Amino acid sequence: EQQLQERRSDAAAMPMVFMCAGCRRPVGDTSSWVLNDEESGCVLLRSVAASVAVDPERKVSKLPGEYGCMVETLFCSGCSRTLGSIYRCTSRNLDYKRDLFCFSIDSVE
Repeated sequence: EQQLQERRSDAAAMPMVFMCAGCRRPVGDTSSWVLNDEESGCVLLRSVAASVAVDPERKVSKLPGEYGCMVETLFCSGCSRTLGSIYRCTSRNLDYKRDLFCFSIDSVE
């Protein structure tokens, strides 16, 4: 019984890895997890793996409720799949997303 509890405790301490849905390269893990934003369908992380490339060109978000937000697109360096975005300038109600990596739940496994 005690060994089973120790195994469960060890498993809970291990981070879960997020992988690109296209080529399955690791893109981040739960050790940098901030939150799940169910409304916008994304996972927010503080940091990402080296396999994530950031397009330095800033764009204005066209998503509903995000008008005026400046974002940079995140890509997988392995397969070039669009993974999400990083928010560089936000409206006051979206400040919690600023400088966080926002992965679309459809782009990661």
